[in-house]
Amino acid sequence: MICLPRSDERRLVVSVAAQRAADEAAARHGTPSAALMDGAGTAAAQWMLDNLAMTRVVVLAGPGGNGGDGLVVARRMVEAGVPVRTFVVPPRERLLGASAEMADRLLAAAPQGSVSFASDREMVRSAIEGASHLVDALLGSGLSRPVEGAMADLVDTMNEASCPILSLDIPTGLPSDSGDVLGPTVDADVTLAMAFLYLAHLFYPAAARCGMIVPVDVPYPPAVAASVAATASVLGPAGACLRLPTRSATGHKGTFGRVLVVAGSRGMLGAAVLCCRSALRTGAGLVTLATTESLCGAAASAVPEALTLPLPERDGHVTPDAVDVLTRFSADVLAIGPGLSRSQDVGIVVRETVAAFQGPIVVDADGLFAYNECIDRLRPTADRLILTPHPGEMGRLIGRSPAAVDTERLAVTAAFVKRNGAVLVLKGRPTVVGGPTGVWLNPTGHDGLATGGTGDVLTGLIAGLLAGGMDRENASLLGAYVHGRCADVYAEGFAPRSLTASDLVERIPITLKAIESCA
Repeated sequence: MICLPRSDERRLVVSVAAQRAADEAAARHGTPSAALMDGAGTAAAQWMLDNLAMTRVVVLAGPGGNGGDGLVVARRMVEAGVPVRTFVVPPRERLLGASAEMADRLLAAAPQGSVSFASDREMVRSAIEGASHLVDALLGSGLSRPVEGAMADLVDTMNEASCPILSLDIPTGLPSDSGDVLGPTVDADVTLAMAFLYLAHLFYPAAARCGMIVPVDVPYPPAVAASVAATASVLGPAGACLRLPTRSATGHKGTFGRVLVVAGSRGMLGAAVLCCRSALRTGAGLVTLATTESLCGAAASAVPEALTLPLPERDGHVTPDAVDVLTRFSADVLAIGPGLSRSQDVGIVVRETVAAFQGPIVVDADGLFAYNECIDRLRPTADRLILTPHPGEMGRLIGRSPAAVDTERLAVTAAFVKRNGAVLVLKGRPTVVGGPTGVWLNPTGHDGLATGGTGDVLTGLIAGLLAGGMDRENASLLGAYVHGRCADVYAEGFAPRSLTASDLVERIPITLKAIESCA
């Protein structure tokens, strides 16, 4: 779980190479590595002191910059009057540069005997007993192979501790630039990310080892922070608030947009209902459900706030005659696909309706299935499209396995957007949104979303935001953010595994209220 500061508009996701380039650029702009290290460690220590009951702390510091951050944390704890026992893995003479300077500052401040430059596993284990918190600063970013030997023993010792583990930047043992787990890895309760996020903070299984991820600020010069080469971006609370559509105090139902939802078939009316309810809860002025004639009565009972548009049907699903009805209907936004079924007739209805509609279009579920062997037919309408596939649907569209899509979701999204021009919302953990400004990773949500109907809620959310006047990329970003945040709100009171799609819809109002409060 990523806990971004309330003031964050967005947080950058960077590679190890980009982060190191930022450090080098900071030095050229007059902020040397010692200043960055002191600032990072001080910010991490301050977060700990502000949010945790730090009564007895053990710090394990490694040989590099991550260890230097840990030495700063130890010194700030000493200065705050917190008892600290610090273990530094390399001998003092092997520390270099800023880390050596931080060691000297700690030695000058710490009580005699509280800092050890040589230690064995039993000494560390004994010190951890009775500690309130353990700070992991052994190895930071840049790891490319599994930890082994004495370092692996220390990782095991930390994981055996009964107190919470706070990792600086990234848990020891994790490679930063992927979601892989290579070998022995610290299982952190909290990871304090230094200014930027890494892919390991967001992609699984690595993200599961990070616990709660809290970015802390590092004093990079503004020019450096603005020029960092980011792999992706993450939307923050302030960014979500800024993107919410403004509403006129004198507006009416026409002002706030008309959404046409083409969805539902025999046995799958629920998908259509969830989509419509979600669009309404998000603020759409008028929602019309176009579905088979035989389902209109049940639909009107399930969502009395929505209008219904009966469509000709055969064997429980729409027929090509529905195209004429749909293309004559006036709406601002089209959401098409949830629960439509996958017949040949449905494919014709989807493709011809999408081709004719002139406003923004959200295509999901069975609507995506209509393009499995003719994806090029999407390109003429790409500047109006948002596609919301899960990895299986994406795999069918581009001819790859769901597993391949899931493991390469960042690259798959970027390549698809570049080639086809549509905005893509690739659902999963994390959901990836690709659009004109690049690739974004959604920080909200949990595994409780892996249940039927939640995708239909997302489609309605995005459609409702489009109806409020948002552009395709921002509606997709905010829709994914709200969708996941509704799940997070649910998990504050209930077991995540018990989440249903209806639970999400019921929490849209409180989630939007919380986002509005960031203003």
